[in-house]
Amino acid sequence: MKRKISFNTASLVIIVILASVAIYMLVQFYGTNYKQALAAENPNDICATPAGYTDQEWRSHMSHHPDRYGECLR
Repeated sequence: MKRKISFNTASLVIIVILASVAIYMLVQFYGTNYKQALAAENPNDICATPAGYTDQEWRSHMSHHPDRYGECLR
């Protein structure tokens, strides 16, 4: 019985550690790219293709955020 509790506890600790590392890495990656994308955006025309993107790449990006760029995709 003790061995089963130890195994379950160790498994839970490992899962929590792995999940924490994964979340930390996603936040680091997502946060940096998001800030760069916002800085590249033209505040007067969010539909305009910013520097560093092709028109096709920007349109594809906008399609992933219809709540923000819905008017650009019509």
